Amino acid sequence: MWSPEVSIHAPTNNLALSELVAAYVDGGANAQELYDSVVRHVRHVTRRYPDAYFELGQRTDDALDGLAGRVFTICAQMSKGRFPFMGRPPFRTYVEEQFDDAPIRYHSFYAKLSITRELLRDDYAKNIRRDPVLRFRDELHRKVGRVLKEHATPVEGGQGGHRRWTCVAKTLQIPASKDQVVDELRARRDEPLDALVPYALRRLALPISHSRLSNLLGEVLDPPSTLDPSAKAAESLEELVTIRNAVLSAWSELSTEERALVAALARGDSYDDLIARCPELNNRVAVSRAVKRVGARFVGQVVTAVGGEADAVPPRELLEHVVGVLVPMLPELQPSTQDLS
Repeated sequence: MWSPEVSIHAPTNNLALSELVAAYVDGGANAQELYDSVVRHVRHVTRRYPDAYFELGQRTDDALDGLAGRVFTICAQMSKGRFPFMGRPPFRTYVEEQFDDAPIRYHSFYAKLSITRELLRDDYAKNIRRDPVLRFRDELHRKVGRVLKEHATPVEGGQGGHRRWTCVAKTLQIPASKDQVVDELRARRDEPLDALVPYALRRLALPISHSRLSNLLGEVLDPPSTLDPSAKAAESLEELVTIRNAVLSAWSELSTEERALVAALARGDSYDDLIARCPELNNRVAVSRAVKRVGARFVGQVVTAVGGEADAVPPRELLEHVVGVLVPMLPELQPSTQDLS
């Protein structure tokens, strides 16, 4: 992953996104303009995401640039097994399937299973594992959702097109302010959630989104005790640095052949490409075993460094995560920047 200085203005050459992708895949041309486009779309699709979905739990410019860089790296280099990629890097897929701008934007940024949203969910999962307050809020949001389905009425097509919820009172009520509702809920905080949610809806007397209601209740209910935000950020940064150092340590211990395997996966080479290039990997079973063996080296170093247990992740997917950590630190694994000035 590389991070040139980028601007958020439109490309000066007025090429469509599909044309930028095709030029880049064909020979690395228009790399800067394509990267700028990725940055713009990443910033747009994440504009309403809260801090919990970003690296280190903060939606900063650095976090956004880092996310855009990872999206670009995956699209340019990393083979994805699911549809529509079928073992190809996304950018190559878009060219081979002759996608125009709309499906490229859909699969790269805006679909539920887009590259961008997958990374956001991965970062969110990491954050809630390390932060008890985020984990509490995540669990609260899920519980509020279940109560809404049981005790509230959905209202479709609200502000921004999002579903909102209401609870019809037996008598006409004047909407209370948010601060007033929060104060009243604090006085009733010992009541179960399936009583607090309908009460809040009746007192608000206007439809409210699931997220806003969860945030409101989050101001009332006590999260578990934890470190202050600055201490949590420092702790998260320290853990991130530890993981990156562990991955680099594992890389330094790999043989020349094992490094070549990781580099090939970073380029997006298929198993057939590896078989053709490496005589010792003469079939798919041999490639799978090599990927599993190399992945285990990285997992061992990380588990030793941070503790815990290894997650059950498919070997190819595991090495994709490893490559995502290595690429920013190793120039030999990065996309060509020869066209950038």
